[in-house]
Amino acid sequence: MAYVYQVSFDIPPDRQDELEVGSSLERVVSLLRVILPAEPGYTTARAVYSLDMPGRIRIVVESVWDHWEDLHLHQQSALAEDKILREFAYLTPEMLDVHTFREVD
Repeated sequence: MAYVYQVSFDIPPDRQDELEVGSSLERVVSLLRVILPAEPGYTTARAVYSLDMPGRIRIVVESVWDHWEDLHLHQQSALAEDKILREFAYLTPEMLDVHTFREVD
């Protein structure tokens, strides 16, 4: 059974360059892909952004965990995506949509 931790937020189109290779946001997402595999129960992570939302770009960052306990420990850690992404001054906690999901059997 897999559990997903998802954090999403919107940025305006004029910030799209932050998604390019080497930009600050891209580096943070890449960092998560490097450090999360050391966490217990980690399976995979990915980040995607919308192509069809006029006037905004929705960014979704997900990590997948083997067990609920592993996901819960991740949520409490300093490595949780929502905590890492708050390093960007323009991203306030209110802007981040944080959800957990369980894989359908």
